Amino acid sequence: MVLGFFLLTRDKKMAYHKVNAEQRAQGHSPYLDNDDLQATALDLEWDMEKELEEPGFDHFCLDGAAQPPLGNSQSPDLDLEPIQPSTSPKGRFQRLQEDPDYISHYARQAPKSNHCSFSQIFKILCTVLILFILGILIGYYAHKKCPSSSASPEPNNPHVYQEILEEIKAENIQQIYRDLLQFPREEDTDVAMNILAQWTSHGLEDVQLANYSVLLDLPGSSSNTVTLKNSGECFYPSGQQCNRETKKLHARDLLYSYAAYSAKGTLEAELVDVQYGTVEDLVRIQAITNVTKKIALLKLGQSPLLYKLSLLEDAGFGGVLLYIDPCDLPKTAVLDDKAFMVSLNSGGDPSTPGYPSIDGSYRQNRSNLTTLLVQPISAVLVKKLVYLPEDSIRKDMCIPLRLPATEKKIINLNIQSVTTYKTISNVIGYLKGTIFPDRYVVIGSHHNSMNSYGGQEWTGSSAIITAFIQAVMLKAKRGWRPDRTIVFCSWGGTSFGNVGSYEWAEDLKRVLQRNVVAYVSLHNPVRGNSTLLPIASPSLQQLAAENSSFLFEALFPVHTTKTEELDPSFRLHETIAKLTGHMTLRIANEPVLPFNALDIALQVQNNLKGSQVDTHQLLAVAARLRDTAELFQSDEMRPANDPKERAPIRVRMLNDVLQSLEKNFVIRQAPPGLYRNILYRLDERTSQFSVLLEALEHCKLHQSNETIEAALSEVLNSINSAQVYFKAGLDVFETALAGKK
Repeated sequence: MVLGFFLLTRDKKMAYHKVNAEQRAQGHSPYLDNDDLQATALDLEWDMEKELEEPGFDHFCLDGAAQPPLGNSQSPDLDLEPIQPSTSPKGRFQRLQEDPDYISHYARQAPKSNHCSFSQIFKILCTVLILFILGILIGYYAHKKCPSSSASPEPNNPHVYQEILEEIKAENIQQIYRDLLQFPREEDTDVAMNILAQWTSHGLEDVQLANYSVLLDLPGSSSNTVTLKNSGECFYPSGQQCNRETKKLHARDLLYSYAAYSAKGTLEAELVDVQYGTVEDLVRIQAITNVTKKIALLKLGQSPLLYKLSLLEDAGFGGVLLYIDPCDLPKTAVLDDKAFMVSLNSGGDPSTPGYPSIDGSYRQNRSNLTTLLVQPISAVLVKKLVYLPEDSIRKDMCIPLRLPATEKKIINLNIQSVTTYKTISNVIGYLKGTIFPDRYVVIGSHHNSMNSYGGQEWTGSSAIITAFIQAVMLKAKRGWRPDRTIVFCSWGGTSFGNVGSYEWAEDLKRVLQRNVVAYVSLHNPVRGNSTLLPIASPSLQQLAAENSSFLFEALFPVHTTKTEELDPSFRLHETIAKLTGHMTLRIANEPVLPFNALDIALQVQNNLKGSQVDTHQLLAVAARLRDTAELFQSDEMRPANDPKERAPIRVRMLNDVLQSLEKNFVIRQAPPGLYRNILYRLDERTSQFSVLLEALEHCKLHQSNETIEAALSEVLNSINSAQVYFKAGLDVFETALAGKK
């Protein structure tokens, strides 16, 4: 499908006028000032950590990230779906300058002619000559007295980017990685303090800790178990039989094979195979059996775990055994005998939903985030539960696991975890910008210390961001500075639901809503050695493409050498570091933010195609949005990107519009596991709005159109809001420039 870019002809075109406005004086204020900021809903997809984490998202995994991403209060670690970049014959808006038919209406006054006598001209020339000679003498002696090593500020240009990126070397990342492995990992704050010391040693200014006391759900003193009632056999989540020898050899892994924030207790019930837990699966199951208080055998993948659990909870199930089908894993992944950890937390401290965990905050009693007893188990244990004969396993193909329809299994599920308050520490460092110091480009990694799950992948994440800091600060010591402030973050408590990043975002909500330009995530950056899958929010599609998977929601125990086995030369880490660094530098330094308004409008129209509901009114509003976006892109973004016509006030006004572009598509509340930004797709299977698809699924289960009507209203209001937002931006530009004539 070809998406065209059109320059609209207007009966009355806006004239471009250069405004010689002085830039706003930069007063003394902290990097994250606390002005009287707008109180809109928090829109930070931190997880493009689930981002933007895709998080296999993890999603910044820019999975997520980049985020990713800044944050979604309804979804776990921010994962985005594969959205193909929208392109056009003209490409990005910078390329509009190549249009031979473009006529600039930028008005310039002709210089006044000066009639000077010969004597006056002679006097002026003499004066200039004397001043020139005097300047040479002063400069010569001043240079002799000044140290030759003194640095002068360097201009921002692509050559500067290249010089910074050349300082990022695989051997440096490897050394940082090995240094991180030596850190004590008993407490989150200990790891954070060591990272702070590393960043400070590289010259990063104003590095600080942001500590929060949060409610975590940790393993109990003994492992969770699954027992077959008929045979009396007891198994640990890994599939090993319950005995002292197994418990002693694998104590830590056994304890951390659990679902954080699950309900606690014991449940004896029939096991029901629900496959992936889709609406079709549930409709089929409910037609043949009563599922009340039974235990679902559920595969991870295809849709967000929290969404599937919400469907099972509504259906009346009492428990869930969660596993990954080997057929869904790459052939090189051997995880059959490994259980894993998941978090049922959509984000932040569960005891302070929507507000920060600071002194004086009210703590709610939310130790369980679901009524379901949820237990992750290995594929080996599933095979024992379904009695899969060895001769039924074909070597030439993978057969998905399925519980025989004639089999009736009664199991006893025992889950014992403990909720307790722990201190989570984030490391935050600032490199202040020169032109727009009150605009922040946030780049985040994470550190992990509570358990071995997720392995040592956090060290790869931390090593990459530290190597980037090292390269940037080498240039900064020679006088270079970014235009916008870069905020470097290492988050704590990520495996429990992005707790650290959410709390920091909630703590600084008003500041971040106004000042954050973009979030770039380095969550779990290297998961394999094959395909590169960068993730980006819709307005940044031309900087990166998206892809998603929901298998990332499982955290497996990984040996400390696993990262070096995947990337022994650390060349993959170097590539990710340079890619992330280049993207961050572009966002932090380009005069006009590299966000594409037209891509948003085109994606809205694409998301409405093939819809199963009546979208006539939505398509009409979407067409108006596209027309306005085209006009905005040509009339406003084009001259602002032309150095000959660029005026500081125009650039600032334009960037303010672009910065808040996607906020129009953030809804108040989304179904569990779905993004509040309705432009984010769940996967590559469909391009339609996820909230509309979910509403249609909901109708199948409950035989009601109420949900679909509400979803249609949310989408309509979002599209119309964006249209009004663009139109208001055009009106402001026209009024401001007309007043300068």
